[in-house]
Amino acid sequence: MAEAKKRSNWEIGAFAAPAAPLLALSLPTIIFLPPYFASHLGIPLAAVSAIFLGARVFDLLIDPWMGGLQDRTESSFGRRRFWLALMCVPLMAMIWWVFLGLPPGASVPVGGVTIFLLYFVGAAMIIAHLSWAGELIPTYHGRTHVLGMVQTASMVGQVLMLVIAGVVAQQSADGSNTNAVHAMGWTLLFLLPATTLLALMVREERRPPQPHLSLEQSLRVLLQNKTAQRVLLPDLLLGVAQGVSGGLFLFYFQMVLGFERESQSLLAIYFMAGLLGVPIWWIAARKFGKDRALQGALIYTAVTTLPLLILPPGNFAVVGPYMAVAGLAQGGGVLLTRALMADVVDEDELACGARRSGLYFGLLLTTSKLGIAAGPITYAILGLVGFSAVDGSVNSTAALNTLAALFIGVPIVLCLLSMWSLQNYPLDEARQRQLAEAIDARHAANSENTLGPSTK
Repeated sequence: MAEAKKRSNWEIGAFAAPAAPLLALSLPTIIFLPPYFASHLGIPLAAVSAIFLGARVFDLLIDPWMGGLQDRTESSFGRRRFWLALMCVPLMAMIWWVFLGLPPGASVPVGGVTIFLLYFVGAAMIIAHLSWAGELIPTYHGRTHVLGMVQTASMVGQVLMLVIAGVVAQQSADGSNTNAVHAMGWTLLFLLPATTLLALMVREERRPPQPHLSLEQSLRVLLQNKTAQRVLLPDLLLGVAQGVSGGLFLFYFQMVLGFERESQSLLAIYFMAGLLGVPIWWIAARKFGKDRALQGALIYTAVTTLPLLILPPGNFAVVGPYMAVAGLAQGGGVLLTRALMADVVDEDELACGARRSGLYFGLLLTTSKLGIAAGPITYAILGLVGFSAVDGSVNSTAALNTLAALFIGVPIVLCLLSMWSLQNYPLDEARQRQLAEAIDARHAANSENTLGPSTK
């Protein structure tokens, strides 16, 4: 708000730390786990598609409900801190089971249940953390600062896991992804409790419980909030682009470009560049506004995706530097859509008197997951043209061309559509300042100094 509590860099860094395992968890679930389920566990591609798509679709109901539940939670420990602490151990258990515990030959129902539980518990922690991020320094640039640190921590976690996975894959006799998945599992199991403890040391501002919203009411809120829809649409399109490219990355780089052992290293270069690129989009948001910066990141992504068509197979000296250039925008989209949504929460609070960060970040997480669910859909398409993901398989030219068309063409089109959808975005810095002043005035007029309106 207008007089937001100042936070030290240590506090912001400690708060952001859990993003390393929490948001980095999305990387293996998109890129590594579906191929791992198909090649190591032996689950058919069509079933893998159904498992991951089904879990994502179920999140359509779970994430907004979970966000609303967290908004209504009352605890002396802190509304968001309570949920971070509560879900840490269950998430560790599910990480162990999915990444390490499932044996080859596991049944489709067992695989489906474990993925559903992993997504459910992980979403509870992510929603709590992102909702708190939007409230820690509730100003236009303050939110970008906090969420920039969150995105940086996320990228650090992603790069760390990819480096470990790349080293392990290089040392594997067959270059398979199995040992890489196991290594990432152990990395997550170490990082999650350590970073969560750091975040729990940060004090959360006390807020009164929020009014209950049914699923129908939550959907009505979304339908009435046009600005929220302006954020959710590009987030959905960007999620589809990331789901397609992420889900097909290993297949394309291993089977088309011939990097059977170097693909994890190339992915690590891509994400390391994304880490270095976060300050670029952070600065761009301060100079040009969050929406314009996001449009720039989307155009950059589309332009740098096209050269994938002409990369020389097996030439690491060329492909490595290309991945560094292409990866600079990797974290920009996620950072800026979340920063935009944090401002939308102010608009909603002024309209209804309740601060529903959990609900809106739950909706944002839902659209991201729904978009990312497109990754498993592409497996079903590849199955129709005879593509085989089993280690050592030889695929036809038609199957590999279909893989290339999906991996390159779909993300380019979706990034351009996402950029176009942000034209004339209404909630800029001046508008956010007006919202903050109006909310502060309402609080000052409220004799009990609560978040709710004095009259309704």
